[in-house]
Amino acid sequence: MGRYGQALDRTLGRVVEVFTFMILALLVAMIFISVLSRYVFNFSLAWAEELAGLFFVWLTLLGSVTAVRKRTHMAITFLLQQMDRRKQRWMNLYINGAMAFFLLVMIWKGTEIFLATIRDYSAVLRVPIGLYYLSLPVCGFLMLLFASKDMVQLLRRKTGEILYEGKEE
Repeated sequence: MGRYGQALDRTLGRVVEVFTFMILALLVAMIFISVLSRYVFNFSLAWAEELAGLFFVWLTLLGSVTAVRKRTHMAITFLLQQMDRRKQRWMNLYINGAMAFFLLVMIWKGTEIFLATIRDYSAVLRVPIGLYYLSLPVCGFLMLLFASKDMVQLLRRKTGEILYEGKEE
């Protein structure tokens, strides 16, 4: 892995993991408090449910960023394992190219949706609805960075290697 990949993993990858963990911890605490208030004190916290929805969206997409970074996202490698190394390289390049294309569309459309909903506000918290959709371009861009790191690695190699086997480097 070159300097680009190491810098991504050491800095940006760790930052994403810390944010993911923080959001998960806040989400668990908030859901616990909400359930406690509803069933013990017979009082519903509407703001907690709305904030939990926002956190869940970000948690899901930040988790996807980590999965792309560590190459632990779902993959069916049976066909790749049947190919020789040279064909595996080209197939992995194709897979990363298709993923990059999808992520570019996700960034583009996510930005459009974000801009269309930034002036709409949620019912309870009165935060912009666009904050939900901001996760699409932000996390799509982060996933694109990690996918491009894999593409650079594949282009530098002479032979192929299955990158999608669910293992960290």
